Amino acid sequence: MNVKLRKTGNSAVITIPLEIQRTLGASIGEEIEFVTDGHTVKIKKAEPTFHFDIELQKALTQYDELMKELVDK
Repeated sequence: MNVKLRKTGNSAVITIPLEIQRTLGASIGEEIEFVTDGHTVKIKKAEPTFHFDIELQKALTQYDELMKELVDK
């Protein structure tokens, strides 16, 4: 399966055919990883990264009202 390398702004881009996206199990917005070995490049679904500070902020925001209620009791 061949795709063309295109230019968008200052970047070179390729499109990933739906069949490959499905094979990777990747959804729009998820990261994929390029692994190089000489002149060979493999793509794979990137391992999820966990950002403690972001997740903590989400949890605090999600449960903010509940926590305030518990403090008031």
